[in-house]
Amino acid sequence: MKIEKVVIFGAGTMGYGLALAFAQGGLSVYLVDKSEAILRKAERLIRSSLLTLQSAGTITKGAPREIAQRIKTFVRTDEIPQDIPLVVEAIDEKEIAKKRLFQHIDQRFSPETIIASNTSYLNVFELAEIRNIDRLIITHWFSPPYILPVVEVVRGPRTSKATVDQVEGLLREMGKEPIIVGKYIPGFIVNRLQRAIGKEIFHLIDNEIISPQDLDRAVKYSLGIRIPVIGVVQRYDYAGLDFTLMAQKNDFISKEFNEKPSRTLEAMVDAGHLGIKSGKGFYDYGGKPKEAILRTRDTRLLKMTRFMKQLDVQDK
Repeated sequence: MKIEKVVIFGAGTMGYGLALAFAQGGLSVYLVDKSEAILRKAERLIRSSLLTLQSAGTITKGAPREIAQRIKTFVRTDEIPQDIPLVVEAIDEKEIAKKRLFQHIDQRFSPETIIASNTSYLNVFELAEIRNIDRLIITHWFSPPYILPVVEVVRGPRTSKATVDQVEGLLREMGKEPIIVGKYIPGFIVNRLQRAIGKEIFHLIDNEIISPQDLDRAVKYSLGIRIPVIGVVQRYDYAGLDFTLMAQKNDFISKEFNEKPSRTLEAMVDAGHLGIKSGKGFYDYGGKPKEAILRTRDTRLLKMTRFMKQLDVQDK
């Protein structure tokens, strides 16, 4: 089936963004959530994000209305056609909930429907009990999905080549950058790198070696500038592989951190400082509405995305 329609289960942090990304790509979107309140919030965030995209020149005048009209919201799936070519699962990372949802999708939609999970780390290939397991795949998007181009496409042990090819083709048509991950590994690619970096980040903060704000400045004005140009692998070519090997053999940076959660992080969560969702985390957002905070972030990310595309054109 040609993919012109998509059902998205879960309208939370990632779900509403996925709905917007697919609608931008020209697809009709059925956004499903068991909570009416979450759906109404998703609609507000979608409208706000569309205005940001319009202000940045990413979409033209009049387009926000057209894109928004492609998204329909539902608390039940009774009114949604059965012959949907693609269903995306974007609910909480709870194994039982996902397992039940996969069963519902399998019973409710066509045996030919591709089921794509947005899980960040769960092995859904072992979790899902569905017909035609060859149509199950992971498409791991990054927030905000309506701006960031990369989507990790993870194939399972029985995912068919046809499924991978069709999903990859759709994502390219939508202007995304699908990265094919040949087999399941917990955390996939980007999250594994973020996890490793996160360990050192919280080690530095917990031991009061540097403030969160100065740590961000240190990274933004060093790695943040260099990575868009030479990535994380090519930089070793510039450093010299002989030097890199020597550094790998001589572990001069002691690994003092452990696997325990950060005590700073635990204290902040206990105090109710959860970041954007509560208005305060490592930074104080001064009571600004979430839409305004996201608008600032998205405007800057759009500028960076355009810059990256310009670099790619120059490289070619």
